[in-house]
Amino acid sequence: MSRPSVEVTGTLHEDGTLTLDAKPDLPAGRVRVVVRPEESLVEHVLRSRKELEAAGSHFMNDEEVQAHLEWLREDDEEPTPRG
Repeated sequence: MSRPSVEVTGTLHEDGTLTLDAKPDLPAGRVRVVVRPEESLVEHVLRSRKELEAAGSHFMNDEEVQAHLEWLREDDEEPTPRG
């Protein structure tokens, strides 16, 4: 006799608890749970960036990044030796 199985998505919380997006159509009792990320880190970052851009967030272009790095390095010059 084959055992019924269903696949549902959910959210894994920091404390290890799991919230399912839908009620599984299975009888009550013990189950086996396999947890895997729905998207890779790269997919997550790309999706998040698109969402932030759509919401109006600004991301620096190459020129702005270089200018910012130069600004950060302005105070990094070695001190003049005393003597």
